[in-house]
Amino acid sequence: MLRLDVPFTPDGDYPAFLAERGDMLNSVHFSLHDPALADARQRMELRDMPTIIAGLKALGDTPKYVLMNSRLHAPDKYFSAQSLDDTGQRLASLLEEVGINGLIFSDPYYLQALSDAHPDLAGKLEAVPSVNTLLDSAERAFSMLDMIDGTSFKPPTKLVLDRALNRDMTRLSATASQIRAILPTMKLHLIANEGCLYQCPYKPAHDGHVALVNEGLCGERIFAMNRDFGCVRRLLDDPGAMLASPFIRPEDMSRYEGIVDGIKLCGRNKGTEFLKRAITAYIDGKYTGNLLDLMDAMGDLSDRVNLPNEQFPDDFFERVTECNKACRACGWCATLADKITTRMDPGLPRM
Repeated sequence: MLRLDVPFTPDGDYPAFLAERGDMLNSVHFSLHDPALADARQRMELRDMPTIIAGLKALGDTPKYVLMNSRLHAPDKYFSAQSLDDTGQRLASLLEEVGINGLIFSDPYYLQALSDAHPDLAGKLEAVPSVNTLLDSAERAFSMLDMIDGTSFKPPTKLVLDRALNRDMTRLSATASQIRAILPTMKLHLIANEGCLYQCPYKPAHDGHVALVNEGLCGERIFAMNRDFGCVRRLLDDPGAMLASPFIRPEDMSRYEGIVDGIKLCGRNKGTEFLKRAITAYIDGKYTGNLLDLMDAMGDLSDRVNLPNEQFPDDFFERVTECNKACRACGWCATLADKITTRMDPGLPRM
């Protein structure tokens, strides 16, 4: 069975929950909720480093990666010795205290700046490209690896391929084979439960807006933007787009064995009950209930749309991986959504 890369948070009994399932984990990734290591999610809650370190220690030898995957940074940070020292100090503490394996990044400019400022520290840490660097081909992966090779960071031992490949088995297999022909020990992962639009047209702007908010360069209007102009509006107007999203159901994980080495789960901002539910479902390889209760992005709509996982047709995987992705011309996902989804819109004014 494919093992999992999962989010870590130090809350409650969640570290113990992960420790008990250590044999099913490839690795964990975590945020410091700290501007010195800006990540690609808004900082909904703060966690202090001693609490995070104490929780990580409960995981023993499970590989650990800190998130520095903001799409961009405030321009002054690339040239600020103080900013780069603050980031370096936190990385050094994590390396000393819990032996982190590396960091996950999206901004190559900042990776190079950090490497130049702290080459000795960089030489002890892997630089792992975020899934948001859109590694949808071997060529793109090699280009990213060449960039990392120009820094002092260690090369990554794993790559998370772009979520679009989840629904194109021919291209996924070809990409994996091309990468392994050059890098036979590279571990390849896929992200399973993001639940965003297929080839999401809003994602580059969305990642940029999150970064601007986290850097304090603008006010927060991201949720309202998605609701009024972006993905949330699209998904509610066209539930078929939910089925066209490149998620991997727990029941379909086994389809990827022999092609990739692991599955990544996301949802670190959604709380430990969500994370435990999702991890349990993917370990068990099955789930009964609203599939949106396992999804990160689409999960925000789980109180408005019920998508019963047990009612998916037996040929769902074949249909969505072998189609041409021309959704408006095809209409198969829209027809299925009309058949199995239930709207539960609350009778409250929109807030």
